[in-house]
Amino acid sequence: MSNREAEQCATGNVSRARWAFDVTPGREKHVVLQLRELGCTSVERPTKGYVIAQCDPTAVPVIKGLPGVVRALPLVDTDVFEDLSNEPLPAKVSDLVQVSSGPYAQMTGIVRALEGEDVLIDVSLMGRVVRVRAKAAHVSVMPLPEPWR
Repeated sequence: MSNREAEQCATGNVSRARWAFDVTPGREKHVVLQLRELGCTSVERPTKGYVIAQCDPTAVPVIKGLPGVVRALPLVDTDVFEDLSNEPLPAKVSDLVQVSSGPYAQMTGIVRALEGEDVLIDVSLMGRVVRVRAKAAHVSVMPLPEPWR
């Protein structure tokens, strides 16, 4: 991104709107720094894989081109992510998920079966694939990186 593009995005006289940017997990910090360079304000990371910022609509096409940004979603209501954090996305068989609590917290794996309120997940433990059981409420679906789609 050139300095001229950044200046045009930062100095636009268009009303600012709040946007949620779907970001490849692990790239959030880099995207936050880039958004601040572009003049976006109120930049925050409410959950893994997302960055929220208030910026000019003219900056959005430039932001979509940043490495790690998957898509941009306009926010109408600021409570959108609060609702999402209380209600996890339903996991399906073959989804990549991360366990948020319990003995397998912070582990990632692939959903192999759904049994009522439980999810059976294949995770890697000590170099072996092991099937573990977790509550569906404690599992969050992880977005796949762009090259895997």
